[in-house]
Amino acid sequence: MLPLMKTTAAVLREMEQPIPYADSRPLEIVELDLEGPGEGEVLVEVKGAGLCHSDLSVINGSRARQMPMVLGHEASGIVREVGSGVHDFKANDHVIFTFIPSCGACRYCRIGRPSLCQPGMDANNAGTLMNGGRRFSHDGEPYWH
Repeated sequence: MLPLMKTTAAVLREMEQPIPYADSRPLEIVELDLEGPGEGEVLVEVKGAGLCHSDLSVINGSRARQMPMVLGHEASGIVREVGSGVHDFKANDHVIFTFIPSCGACRYCRIGRPSLCQPGMDANNAGTLMNGGRRFSHDGEPYWH
């Protein structure tokens, strides 16, 4: 297991909470354990993040996902560490996140259409990283991405 550090995240524990969300407050801001980057991964210090309609679709239950889940994929930040095998990024690079990760090797990635990457969509739908892993946890319980 990689060494753990702490991070703060917006966590959804239960979908389909009643609206208005200002009253039901479906998201919690929680301190979680975070593993360092594995092979092919980077660790990013998030400088800004937001929730968008795709996050809302998880909150309202129209996009069913496993719980508990860390929401907020619209983010930007600074690369702090790179895992083994990472050659396109280095520490202190400024980056933005995308909704669908991409493998870089499938047909759609090769023709410049990474938003159609099937392995990326599969990982997104599963709530995992591209390798099937999860990096967030609390008291040993893994959280979905």
